Amino acid sequence: MKENFKIASVIIGTIVGAGLASGQEVLQFFSLYGKKGFIGIIICCIFYIFFLKIIIKLSIKNDLKSYKELTYFILGRKLGALIDFIISFFLFGGNVIMLSGGAALLNEYLNIPKTYAIFIMSLSSFIMAIYSTKGLVKLNSIIVPFSSAIILLIGASVLINNSPQYIYNQIYSSLPIKSNFILSSILYASFNTVSASGVLCPLVHEYKEKKHFISGCTIGSIVLTILVLIINLSIIVYAPKSYYFEIPNLYLSKVSGSLLPPFVSAAILLEMFSTEISDLYSIAKAFQFSFKISYINALIIIILFSVPFAFIGFSNLINILYPAFGAAGILFCAACMVKYDRNL
Repeated sequence: MKENFKIASVIIGTIVGAGLASGQEVLQFFSLYGKKGFIGIIICCIFYIFFLKIIIKLSIKNDLKSYKELTYFILGRKLGALIDFIISFFLFGGNVIMLSGGAALLNEYLNIPKTYAIFIMSLSSFIMAIYSTKGLVKLNSIIVPFSSAIILLIGASVLINNSPQYIYNQIYSSLPIKSNFILSSILYASFNTVSASGVLCPLVHEYKEKKHFISGCTIGSIVLTILVLIINLSIIVYAPKSYYFEIPNLYLSKVSGSLLPPFVSAAILLEMFSTEISDLYSIAKAFQFSFKISYINALIIIILFSVPFAFIGFSNLINILYPAFGAAGILFCAACMVKYDRNL
């Protein structure tokens, strides 16, 4: 059971990221669809369990060492090369986004100049990523419980400070601002599944106890769903005001008093750090097997290329990368399903 939760923590840590920890992803992909957003969250849970199981089984059966090998295996050389490029670009971009966002938080709350903050984030990530699989598992086993506890506290404060009737009325009367919640849910689930595959493939290859992966991913998907449901409920209860904040969870914590906000900020920073290391690990493993270089050298190359891009800015990078990756993610997941069906 302990190993199951270790795997679950890696999945949660990889998917949660700063966007979910801040509440912004939940707002954009679920809350703005009104009460239908809750159905969308359940769709995501089913999607995660179904496709992560397929990725694990394909990885074990065919001894796939990285997301690149998985992509080429399911899509063939030509289309696989295109999707591999998009995935690599997104994971690299995700690494840069977390580097930039983490540095921005250090600059805002500790008054550390952005240049030094980026250097601190880069060096810290490199040191932790050196420990490869063990480092990734250990880090997430610490960060995920902390972040989960903060989200639970936000949810608890919402329930304590509002009557059941008011909460029900807010949910029931919440009108959708966006349409097509099903497509939004599938896009969100697909690019998170691809992100998770970047960690899962090398992890499955290196981990001896492979029997824990499917149950670990199932636990991770369910816990993740509960956390997203709590965030979505909290945002809708305080709608429409909560819709206008860049970091909804920070607003929700401030409504509850002055105690929670510093912990929410810490959780967001830690999730940025965790996601950055997951992305570093995924790309470095792909580089290691593709270019026949050491894992450490791959890490150094990626970080050296990441630092200049970290100065572009957090929101600009998200707007450029996410739409293309969502579409590529749907194709990736569909190809996984077809390949799995043929390999039964």
